[in-house]
Amino acid sequence: MDVFDLRGRLVADYQSYTRSFIKIRDARIAEFVDNSLNAGAFWPEPLLQLNPTFLSGGTIDDLVAKDVLHRECARIFRLDKSDSDHTGKQLFLHEHQRAAIVKAREGKSYVLTSGTGSGKSMTYIVPIVDHVLRSGSGRGIQAIVVYPMNALANSQDEELKKFLEKGYPEGRSPVRFARYTGQEKGDVREAIRSNPPDVLLTNYMMLELLLTRTEDRELVRAAQGLRFLVFDEFHTYRGRQGADVALLIRRCRQAFGGGEIICVGTSATMASGGSSEEQRREVAKAAQSLFGTAFGPDQVISETLERATPEVDLAAGTVKETIRGAIASDEAPPADYDAFRLHPLASWIESTFGVREESGTRALIRQVPRRLQGSDIEGQKSAASELADLLDADPERCSSVLRRFLLHGSKLRRSESSRFPIFAFRLHQFLTRGDTVWATLESEAERHLEITKKAAKPGQPEKPLFPLVFCRQCGTVYYRVKFVSNDQGKAVLPREDRREDDDDGTTDAYLYASAQSPWPRGVGQALLERLPEFMKELSTDGAERLRPESQKDLPESVFVEASGRITREGQGLAAAVIHRNFLFCLEPSCGVAYTKTQRSERNKLATLGVDNRSTATTILAVRSLIELQGDRDLNREARKLLSFTDNRQDASLQAGHFNDFVQVALLRSGLHKAAHQKGSAGLSHGELSRSVFDAMQLPFEEYAADPEIHGPNRNSTHDALRRVIGYHLYRDLQRGWRVTAPNLEDCGLLTFEYVGLGGSDGLLGEARLWDTGFSVREGRAAERLVDTPAALRACTPEIREAAA
Repeated sequence: MDVFDLRGRLVADYQSYTRSFIKIRDARIAEFVDNSLNAGAFWPEPLLQLNPTFLSGGTIDDLVAKDVLHRECARIFRLDKSDSDHTGKQLFLHEHQRAAIVKAREGKSYVLTSGTGSGKSMTYIVPIVDHVLRSGSGRGIQAIVVYPMNALANSQDEELKKFLEKGYPEGRSPVRFARYTGQEKGDVREAIRSNPPDVLLTNYMMLELLLTRTEDRELVRAAQGLRFLVFDEFHTYRGRQGADVALLIRRCRQAFGGGEIICVGTSATMASGGSSEEQRREVAKAAQSLFGTAFGPDQVISETLERATPEVDLAAGTVKETIRGAIASDEAPPADYDAFRLHPLASWIESTFGVREESGTRALIRQVPRRLQGSDIEGQKSAASELADLLDADPERCSSVLRRFLLHGSKLRRSESSRFPIFAFRLHQFLTRGDTVWATLESEAERHLEITKKAAKPGQPEKPLFPLVFCRQCGTVYYRVKFVSNDQGKAVLPREDRREDDDDGTTDAYLYASAQSPWPRGVGQALLERLPEFMKELSTDGAERLRPESQKDLPESVFVEASGRITREGQGLAAAVIHRNFLFCLEPSCGVAYTKTQRSERNKLATLGVDNRSTATTILAVRSLIELQGDRDLNREARKLLSFTDNRQDASLQAGHFNDFVQVALLRSGLHKAAHQKGSAGLSHGELSRSVFDAMQLPFEEYAADPEIHGPNRNSTHDALRRVIGYHLYRDLQRGWRVTAPNLEDCGLLTFEYVGLGGSDGLLGEARLWDTGFSVREGRAAERLVDTPAALRACTPEIREAAA
C-alpha cells in the first residue's frame, strides 16, 4: 500500500466534506478561503518519522540457556505457531526487552518507556509466565495486568492465546489467564471466581470493584501474595485520575499483602525535554508517586537504538555525487537489501527521519517527526527542501525520489524471518476542525481577512478582528459580536460562540454591513419590503405595516468605527445590529426566515469549522477502511482500523455515530440502487419499501431475532423489516433532519413526482377547474367554491407544476 496515495485520498475526502457546506456570498472572502484551503490550512503536510532499529538483545532461547528464564519459555514464546506446527520460529528480543526481563528476575520494579511497536507487552508477559512456571500454576492469581481501555485488554487476550494455548492440548496450558473487564457475561465471571486464573487482565475501574464487591471476595483471597501488578499505558494516569489510581494501587498492595509485589509500568510517552538522564529521573519520580514504592533512575528502562544503515559523511565528495546522481537520474532504489542499506541516500534518510546522536551522551535517540515536502514553517525546512539545497537540485524531484526510497525500504527485509523492514515509517497527518474567517470592521473591499484567530490586524491594534458567520441559505456575511451599552456609549466586541447573557452588560448580536444592499434607515416602504411576512400585517385601510410586537425584533441601524465603537450618523461603517436571535437574513434576495423558537445558531449560520466532528471522523474512517479492504496485498487480519480517543464519552458518542452512519448509508444506498434498477418509471409508494428491502440484500440472520424460523414466521419477519424500512425512508427525507448530511433529494440524487398532478391530463392542466375555482369541504360543513387567484389562472400547467 502506498501510504502517500492513501493520505492524498483521505485528505481529498475530508476536503470535499469541508467544502460541501461552505457557502460565501462575498467574492473576495470566498476567494480568500479557497486559496487558504488549497494551501492546506486545515490539512497541512504530514509529518514523517521512521520507526528506528532496536539493538538486539538475543533470543528467548539464550535466556533459557542462562537460566534467566524457565526452560518451558523456549517452547511457549515462539513466533508463527499454527494448529499443525507448534515449533514456529525463535523469538528475537530487543535489548530493552531483555533488560526488563532481567530486572524482573532480580525482583525489582521497573518502568519501560519505548515507542509504539517496540514490544512493550513482552517486557512483562515473559517475566510473569516465567514466574508462574517456576512457582506452579493453580496457586491463585499471581499477576494482575491493568489496561486503560478494554480494547487493549482484548488485544492482549488474543496475543496470549497464540503463545499459551497453541502447542498444548485444550485446557492443558501451563499458564492460565482470563479477562475480567466488565464485558464478560455472568456465567463467565462466576467461572473466574470459582477457579481463579494465574494471570488476570482487567481495567482500573474493574480492579476498584474487585476490591469492594462482596461477590468478588474470592478473587481478593486468590490474589494473596500477588507477585506482579502491571499498569499498561502508564502515562494515561495523571491529574485527578492519576491520584485515584495511586490510591487504588496502595489499597491493592494492602489487600494482596504486597510486600513483595513487583510493580511494572509501560508507556510510549512519559517525559519530553531535557537529556535522557533527566527524563529517566522524571519518570522515576512519577512511578514512585503512582506505585507508592521506591523508584530510582536505574529502574527506568528506555529503548536502545542502533542504525540500520552506516552513517556517511556528507562532506565527502563521492557521497554527495552519488546522492546527486540518484536524484538526477530518478533511478529506482537498489533491489538488494545490502545494496540498499549501503546507499548514501538511505543513510541520509535514516539520519533525517530516524535517529540522531544525543548531545553529551552520544547515544542514539529518535528524530523528531518532520515534513517530507512543503513550504518552510517557523524556519524549519522540509526534508526535500533541505536535500535540494544540499545538492542544488529541484525540490519536487527530491521529494519524488525520497518517497520512492521510503516505500521501497518499507518492503525490504534482511531475510524472510525478519520481523521489521529496514524503513518502517509512519505518517502523522493532522486534520483540524477549522475555525472561521476573521475580519476587521471595514468596507468589503478594505477589510483585513485572516483564516485563524488573531486579536487585531497586524500592526494596527486599534482594529480588532471579528469572527464571521455565513447564512446557510445564501452565504451572506455577518459579524458575530457582543453588543455593549453603558455610560461610555455603545460598542460591539468580538464574540466567538453563542451564549446566554452574563453580568458584563453585553448581549449576543450580529452585525450586517453591505454596500450593495444596505439596511434601510427609518420605517418606510423600503424597510417593509425587506421584512419577512410574519413581522407585517395589514391595516384597516389595507396598507401594509409593521406588527407592533415585531418592533423589538427590528435590526438597529448604526454607524460603527473599525475599533467597534458606535459613532454618529455619517461617520464610520453603515451597518445594522441584529440583537440576540437571528430571525431572518437581511440580504433581500435570500428570503429565509425562522421562528422565534428556533434559537440554535448552528442551523441558521455557518462557519468554516467542521460542523459535526463525529461525521468528519466517520468519513476518514470509512475512506481508510475502503482503502484497506481494497488492498489485496495486505493480510486479511491487517485490514482493520484502530481508533483512539481521549475519554469514554467521546468513545461512546463516536461508536453511536458509527452505527447511525452505517444505518443511514445502508438505507440511502438501498434506495438509490432500487430507484436506479426501476429506471425512468420510478418507484411508487406501494412498492417503495419492498424494492429497497430487495436491493439491500441483508442476510436473514442480521435482522431476525431467531434466524432458525421458517415458513409464515419467516415471512412475517420480512414484513416487519419492510415496515421499519418504509418508516425510516420517509423520516430520512425530512428537510433539516441532518444539517451535515443532506438527504438524497437535497443532493440531487432523488426527485419526486405526484401521480395525477402534472402532464396534459393532470390536475394542473385542467383549465375548467382553474377558470371556475375549486370546491373545498372544511370538516362537516358543506362544500364551498374557492376562486383561483388570477396569477395562477393565467399560468401554464408547467409553471403551476414548478410552483407546486
